[in-house]
Amino acid sequence: MFKLKIKVGHYYEYKLNEDRKIAFSVLYGFERGKNKDVYTLMIYTDTNNFEFPIEEDLFDKWVKEERVREITSDKALVYAL
Repeated sequence: MFKLKIKVGHYYEYKLNEDRKIAFSVLYGFERGKNKDVYTLMIYTDTNNFEFPIEEDLFDKWVKEERVREITSDKALVYAL
């Protein structure tokens, strides 16, 4: 089975429920130091865009629950527009 990993510069879709999905990109992350494994996401909604920090463990939990999948930059642009 393919295990999705969080990567800086990639785009993902998060499924809130069957009808609602949001797109986000990973702006940057820390691999060492005090904030190790903390990433900053740029969330794209139909009304706004904002930054949101998460830890790698939370992303892995989303993958386990099958709530997140990687998307192309074109699909992320559709969300932003």
